[in-house]
Amino acid sequence: MRELAQAFLAQGKTVRAAALMVKLIETEPTPENLTLLADIYMQQGLFDDAKELYLRVVKSEMKANARGGVVS
Repeated sequence: MRELAQAFLAQGKTVRAAALMVKLIETEPTPENLTLLADIYMQQGLFDDAKELYLRVVKSEMKANARGGVVS
């Protein structure tokens, strides 16, 4: 699903890409997936939404580093 979202993004179909990523992060909220959705939001001009996702990624990585490198 991530690859399809990236293909939509490359075609400029940000709404479709965002819809796929929103669905995907419900089950797979990985830093990579969250970052891709944030990038899509940036392209759409949804800067506050993007910022929230970027901060979520940073916080999860900080917690992982504190636990010894395991990102959840």
